[in-house]
Amino acid sequence: MSLITISWRLSPLFIIFVAFFLARFNSLMLVDIDVLRALPYLLAVVLFCFAAMFNRSRFIAPVVITLFSYWFIRERLQSPLIQEEVMAMFTGLNLLFCGQLILSSLIPEKGMFNRIGFIFISLLLLGDALLWYYGTSSLWMGLLADLALQQDGLFESRYWVNNALLVVHAATALILTLVALLRRSVADFALMLTWLSGAIIFYDFSLENVSPICFSALFLSLFLVFQQSNYQVTYKDALTGISGRRALEDYLSTLGRHYSIAMLDVDHFKKFNDTYGHDVGDQVLKMVASRIAKVEGGGKAFRYGGEEFTIVFNRRSSNDIFVYLEAVRTSIQDYHLTLRGDDRDGDRKAGKQQRGKSEKAASKSVSVTISIGVADSASRMTPKDVVKTADDLLYKAKEAGRNCTIKA
Repeated sequence: MSLITISWRLSPLFIIFVAFFLARFNSLMLVDIDVLRALPYLLAVVLFCFAAMFNRSRFIAPVVITLFSYWFIRERLQSPLIQEEVMAMFTGLNLLFCGQLILSSLIPEKGMFNRIGFIFISLLLLGDALLWYYGTSSLWMGLLADLALQQDGLFESRYWVNNALLVVHAATALILTLVALLRRSVADFALMLTWLSGAIIFYDFSLENVSPICFSALFLSLFLVFQQSNYQVTYKDALTGISGRRALEDYLSTLGRHYSIAMLDVDHFKKFNDTYGHDVGDQVLKMVASRIAKVEGGGKAFRYGGEEFTIVFNRRSSNDIFVYLEAVRTSIQDYHLTLRGDDRDGDRKAGKQQRGKSEKAASKSVSVTISIGVADSASRMTPKDVVKTADDLLYKAKEAGRNCTIKA
């Protein structure tokens, strides 16, 4: 993974921490205060419209949760927390904020514009309404009375940070992290960013304008997260994880005059699928894609469609890249994919008990080969023409017996 890719993926987290330091050191004095405080509302509206296009609850939920939290802070928590009623509302907001994030992570993802989505949004709004109308109730403090002990040392100057809130936020962080690790979803990462921003604000709640600065940064970070998700859907192949056809078309438009394009195809793939099933066929495509993605010589790999792949070498001739393509072909030819025996017990627990026994441990392996056609760019040839030429050479490689590379 390149440094640029890592930076792009971590940029939402970077924005959150930059905002925290800006708020900590009061570094936005030149910004009009009214504009700064109105910015989260404007960003929230824009982001909500953008997130609605995904029609997924875990994309929209952070916007709804954060927008209410900011509005509640601006409307009800502008008095010193030393006042009992204000402290009760602050505690209630922490509980609601964390509870809504946990609910958002655990509720089944069925979209927003259906019955489950309506129930989910209704639950969020119901919690908001309860806090708004009953936020001064001592119930909020009573719920945490046994744990709400004053901190000393690090939290001595932050009397509102008690054991109870630490437990609530720690439990929230743990649940969100575990769910995100299990799902590996961009939407769950958005929920974690939301919690992190809220935790920073609640921890340094006495800082002037900490909520508009950090919540504005959160909305910008969520926008980047949604863009990353959109990029994954648009440009990445869902099965193999490498770049897809759309990414290839965009990349071809950026090429100069000198480049080479290789078209690769898995030999006898339809017969392989019919023999071993589509699940095994998908495993083969993933294996082939992973080997192709490791091609040397500066090549970029794409899934063209079905069992066909493309590698583009910018500023390289077919003679230059022939050795790299042969290395890819050989690595796939030599790779043996182990299949589970057909007689293995379908029950997972029973399967574990039988593991290691000779009569149940029997397994077999399969291997596949690929054919490759590669062509250079030439005068008055468009990238599509070069792709067509490479594709013609690919079929010549198949006619020549497969498992070989033919160049122009």
